[in-house]
Amino acid sequence: MTLEQAQDWLMENTLLFTTSQRFSPEQVDDFFAAYNALTGEDKQKTACGRCLLNMKARFRQEHNKLMYDMKSYPVYRTPKGTYTFKEYGKPVLKIKAINQSSADTQLFALRASDKKTEE
Repeated sequence: MTLEQAQDWLMENTLLFTTSQRFSPEQVDDFFAAYNALTGEDKQKTACGRCLLNMKARFRQEHNKLMYDMKSYPVYRTPKGTYTFKEYGKPVLKIKAINQSSADTQLFALRASDKKTEE
């Protein structure tokens, strides 16, 4: 897992390390892959409860860093009504993301949900 993928995984799975939840086997694999990518360590998969709690605490620290380092991307409406990052008057909303590709992904999801509401 790359650093960018790990950061995306971290943002999408915040509840796994901010609440008391049991991990599925797939989530454990992703958790360790993301942890190793974010920290540069090479932790092996374990069932040790104390180890996982310490790793979750480290994830919370990384999550807070990402939240405060996020950039704001203004979103505009075109004359045709679609969302875009290109300037058209005043922004209608802002997307917070860690990088441009994450912002693009969120804009794509916003457009898709907008199309569903029109139908």
